[in-house]
Amino acid sequence: MVELVRERYLSQIRPLYHDLGMIKVLVGLRRSGKSVLMSQIERELIEQGIGKQNIVRLDLDDRMYRNIATAESLERCIDDAFRFSDGPRYLFVDEVQNVEGFETLLNGYRNEGVSVFITGSNSYLLSGELITKLTGRYIEFRILPFSYREVQEYRRLNGIETDDRKDFNEYLIYGGFPKRFEYSDHQTQGKYVDSILGETKEKDILTRSNIRDRHLLDVLVRFISSVPGQEISSPSVSNYLRKEGLNTKPATVQKYLDLIFSSNISSKCQRFDVIGKKALKTLYKSYLSDMSLHTFESGRRDRLDYGMLVENIVYNELVSRGYKLMVGKKGPHEIDFVVFSGLRKAYVQVAFSVADPDVREREIRPLLGMRDNYPKYLITTDSLVMDEMGVTVLNLVDDLLLGEGFRL
Repeated sequence: MVELVRERYLSQIRPLYHDLGMIKVLVGLRRSGKSVLMSQIERELIEQGIGKQNIVRLDLDDRMYRNIATAESLERCIDDAFRFSDGPRYLFVDEVQNVEGFETLLNGYRNEGVSVFITGSNSYLLSGELITKLTGRYIEFRILPFSYREVQEYRRLNGIETDDRKDFNEYLIYGGFPKRFEYSDHQTQGKYVDSILGETKEKDILTRSNIRDRHLLDVLVRFISSVPGQEISSPSVSNYLRKEGLNTKPATVQKYLDLIFSSNISSKCQRFDVIGKKALKTLYKSYLSDMSLHTFESGRRDRLDYGMLVENIVYNELVSRGYKLMVGKKGPHEIDFVVFSGLRKAYVQVAFSVADPDVREREIRPLLGMRDNYPKYLITTDSLVMDEMGVTVLNLVDDLLLGEGFRL
């Protein structure tokens, strides 16, 4: 299969290629395409005239580097690889969290004028020592599986016939993990998704924590996979588990959920008080990194919730464009997303269909309650969409995923 150049992410990272002061951190669920993206950055540097001797690339998940587990051994490997370098140097390290004490080492190379790029499947990269030592000196890029636009570009690039509506229905159910398009049947795709989750649980959760209850972890991953876009909290999940015969304290539930979010299986979307302009930490929503997790892991294959999946797709689409999202709260009303980019902001409601006038009125009402001049959007799968009272109504596929209808 011909590789897709992921311009959406490259355009965000490209201005920082030669920034020696900032460490570029690519995080995301395993098999989302982080390593391929790293290779594409490397190729662009070579095309710009950077000598290969000035570029070092290490994949610490590779068997070749299995003995590199300490900062000292990593340093020896990097210094040896750079021994013939002359001029600006560029360092790429995949799955750097495999090395204990990598933070101080990377900071040292940054101070020596090396442009550093790192990837990791676990948000541990942006916690603890890294934050302490690199405050203000790293930029995170969240890498997700293929967006729908990328899926269609990938199909055309590889000579696969496309049908935007039909292909979207498949994407809604089977997601965008890049390698899944190499498998023609959905049963094999399901096994591939299972393998991704198994590897993630083992390498990014169990080996990086002191948790012992594998069954509880499996149950909570299945739970998170079944409720994308729903409001949750550790007490509510604890109550759910109790009904399932698992007496687990909210504090324990929260610990496991934090590990699941840290592994990038799902993202936590905090609530935002629109009036007070502050984050609310008690309740939040979660959104899956890929829709296939809902299909294959939730246990709901015969009763998938398409409304939740559509909302999840909108969340991932906007995150992949580099926006920050929060759930909006204003009094009794909730807005699906408050979207931020610097000082700019927009309000977004998502509904599978608003063909019913009562549903349309219910979805638009919270947007009209925002008495400011920031853009207001209603996104739906309906084919015929019409703006209403200052609210821009977008078709999910034509206007958002494949078009340029959403702007801040």
